[in-house]
Amino acid sequence: MWTLVFWRAVADRALKTAAQAALLVAGSDSLRANALTFDWLKMGGFALGGIVLSVLMSIASAASTDGSPSLTGAEILTPPVVPQRALPAEPSVTANANGTVTSVAADGTTTLS
Repeated sequence: MWTLVFWRAVADRALKTAAQAALLVAGSDSLRANALTFDWLKMGGFALGGIVLSVLMSIASAASTDGSPSLTGAEILTPPVVPQRALPAEPSVTANANGTVTSVAADGTTTLS
């Protein structure tokens, strides 16, 4: 529950719930929807209430499931995969029977000595 992946999923749910709550308030005042006379404080209060309820539900769901913010546990949270940088190849060195040494570098260049 205390991972960045978990809290990203919680934030996603909370923002969606806030938008739904705000649209609910806007829809109830749709007959007189005017940006200048609209009750923005009321909309903000409903959106904030939606955020609080969503975060609390996600925390409660994590406690009753395997740590997922989904109540059904259908969502499996996996941490993002960070690609590893490839290490440069080691140069290969071979010696011939006549004493000549051939060195091949990682970029493919060949040196004879």
